[in-house]
Amino acid sequence: MKVAIVRFSSLGDVILASAVLEPLYKAGANTTFITFKPYDELFQNDYRLENVIALEKKYLSSINDIKDFAKFLKEFDYILDLHANLRSRLLSIFSGVKTLRYNKKSLYRRALTKPFFKPFALKKLKNFNVVSAYLEPLKSLGIAIPEKPRPKLIFRKNLEVVKEYNYIVLGAGARYKGKMYPYFPQVAKMLIERRFEVILVGSESDKKLDTGKYPKEVKDLRGKLSLLESLRVISDAKLVISNDSAIAHMARAVSTPVLMIYGATHPAFGFYPFSYEGKYLFANLHCQPCDLHGKKECKYGNYPCFEAVTPQQVVEEALKLNLQLS
Repeated sequence: MKVAIVRFSSLGDVILASAVLEPLYKAGANTTFITFKPYDELFQNDYRLENVIALEKKYLSSINDIKDFAKFLKEFDYILDLHANLRSRLLSIFSGVKTLRYNKKSLYRRALTKPFFKPFALKKLKNFNVVSAYLEPLKSLGIAIPEKPRPKLIFRKNLEVVKEYNYIVLGAGARYKGKMYPYFPQVAKMLIERRFEVILVGSESDKKLDTGKYPKEVKDLRGKLSLLESLRVISDAKLVISNDSAIAHMARAVSTPVLMIYGATHPAFGFYPFSYEGKYLFANLHCQPCDLHGKKECKYGNYPCFEAVTPQQVVEEALKLNLQLS
């Protein structure tokens, strides 16, 4: 059975899509993962994949581009569409290959941002988790779903990046301000006072967006590591504390406990960690979520969703989680 998995972007979603690789591998599937560059780096050492195809986004920007690439997909028995957008749908149509598509519940997610529809949307999204949604289409192939599903990435264990041993990673970055907890510097200070090393991991853009002033003891590796090097650092951490962003999902994919902090978004969107992966802090204010991606500016100006989650609370919950899942 030849299966082409399609998940083009973004980083966090591609990481979560790795949850389907183990079941497919155990079922004997010959699997190819199709994504955008540079996310193929995540699968460099993955024995569960026959092939990884990494495309530049511009090469699938027109109908003719999509038609041309769809010809390549004709050799597959199934397409597992874990993106479920217009581009991936057109690929399935033009290839003519039987497609299994995950239910992203877009309508209900968007409805959740509208106060009038929020109660209805919450009912429809009850217990919705993106990882479980990615796995659901496999049932139609008779493939067993893990009892405790989670994303999983494979990387070289001998990749040494840092020499610290008692450290906690902070994922202080995000694409938009509405997802960026502003009190990470205070959290870092408290952790250092409790004799933890603190390491910041993320991209160069994360660093530019983060205006916080961290204690001098904090090791800032943002923009200095490859994706695999970041995974290595995260895999050896005691714990990861992160916004609702890719760093949280990287932690889940290497079995490091993660504490997620929600701001403008909402756990019901499905990106929260399972209880065996970690936990999340969520103020659950009437205005949450105000936006699907955290892009919209706060109408109150001061992000009360973040103010309601104090640095003290973050540190206390992080230490509890470290004891619980370590």
